[in-house]
Amino acid sequence: MLEYNFLNLERDLDCMRMLFFVTGLTCQECADKLEAHIQKQPGVIGAALMVNGRFIIECEEDKAEAIANEVLTSAPKAQGAVVAKRIQ
Repeated sequence: MLEYNFLNLERDLDCMRMLFFVTGLTCQECADKLEAHIQKQPGVIGAALMVNGRFIIECEEDKAEAIANEVLTSAPKAQGAVVAKRIQ
């Protein structure tokens, strides 16, 4: 799994960064599928699911709620919140 570098993103859009903690993924393939699924969602700029279960998603501000709902639906054992609101 590659780590996503959020620091080098262009800041042309109003962005949000969300942090989730995902448990219950039993293999790397499951984690990769979840990460890829979320990266395909409209408004996602970047997503990285770390080995320790931290799932960081950077997205367009107006799509954050829908993306958060998709994470919680796709990974029922996920817990999360917006931990950094606007990115300037």
